[in-house]
Amino acid sequence: MEKDAFEFLANQATVAAGKSVATDKEGHTFTIGGEVREFIPDDQPETLKVSTLSSVVDFMTEAADAAVGKNTQLLVEVVSPSRVVLESALDKYGRRKQLMVARVSNDPFEFGRWTDREQMNIALQSQFVSNADQATLLKFIGNYKESTEQVATDDGVTQVASVRTGAASVGNVKVPNPVLLAPYRTFAEVEQPESQFIFRMRDHMTSALFEADGGAWKNKAISNIKDYFVENLDIEDDIFVVLG
Repeated sequence: MEKDAFEFLANQATVAAGKSVATDKEGHTFTIGGEVREFIPDDQPETLKVSTLSSVVDFMTEAADAAVGKNTQLLVEVVSPSRVVLESALDKYGRRKQLMVARVSNDPFEFGRWTDREQMNIALQSQFVSNADQATLLKFIGNYKESTEQVATDDGVTQVASVRTGAASVGNVKVPNPVLLAPYRTFAEVEQPESQFIFRMRDHMTSALFEADGGAWKNKAISNIKDYFVENLDIEDDIFVVLG
């Protein structure tokens, strides 16, 4: 800083708790105590917490209408399939204010956990989108009958089990594997991505589902969320920026 600037700070300083506080001609406030530092106020507003993408769109639309002509900007970042963050434009200190956070509120299915037939039946109907493989699994576990007379075969890909094929008869069927399912893992406003799962069974009629797509569904879910904002916001005027 130039000599006259230091002299101005020294002349304008007020001593508080052993440190000097001064304001220059441009309205910048500095603290002087061994070194000169600009005082940056912590004026972060309370972050709004919501659970839907539509709430974010409503807020952004109203905020943009209120800021017409003020040269402002809103940034929405799709952090993950279950979390979206809305931030303001950069302030004069190079900071963004976190205005809103949206998080998925539903409890996801716990993959890799062995569960009994009744719990698996309920989970498949309540935590997965209906599709062909979901219906096949529901039919299979609903008819599954554990038998001590049947010798099971397992080649690591398919298993053979005994199921009811009639009122009293029993026949052999193959457990579908892998299965293509769409669990509820992202926001309800967008399409739930389908991915492959390994379905396994073991003693006492317990079964489990194991993820088999290496997490590729996350990229699809993030893309779906980004498309939702593009479709529901007017991003051509550069007021809205969507990252994902």
